[in-house]
Amino acid sequence: MSYIKCARIAGVLGNNVNTDVIYPARYLVLFAPDEVKRHLFEDIDPCLAPKLAGGGILAGENFGCGSAREQGLTALKYAGTELIVCKSFSRAFYRNGINNAVPLFIADCPEPLEELGGAGDTLEADFETGVLTNRTTGRTFSCSPTPAFITEVLKAGGIYPYYNLHKKELT
Repeated sequence: MSYIKCARIAGVLGNNVNTDVIYPARYLVLFAPDEVKRHLFEDIDPCLAPKLAGGGILAGENFGCGSAREQGLTALKYAGTELIVCKSFSRAFYRNGINNAVPLFIADCPEPLEELGGAGDTLEADFETGVLTNRTTGRTFSCSPTPAFITEVLKAGGIYPYYNLHKKELT
């Protein structure tokens, strides 16, 4: 069974989007999901957070750089973000995303970001084949497939559900 995610792109961001830009550190004291999700990207685009419910993000290289805190990912999950497609992710952000079952697709294809799509386009990412399809334009892009173990963790709903499904095999 394939792992495919599809989302309308709510926002296109550039390179080196820092975790403090994703979720400002001044809100780390908040815990209620409705409060947390309101502050996503507030310093660069205060209108973006409400658009993320069922939507996605397209960004350049090194998305999630900076702190290894998970609050940015938690806020994205609370907002209902369906898919984040980037040329590359910071290592800690990527691993935290997989652990929390936030679908992070690496668009390591040679085409530049602006050719992949724009705000309002619908992107479909097949994690197992590495094919990224812009349903709005009809273009497809060949990217690297997501490793099978990571896809299995995503399918399970994150690292804890994955462990619970496989704990007899893992111990």
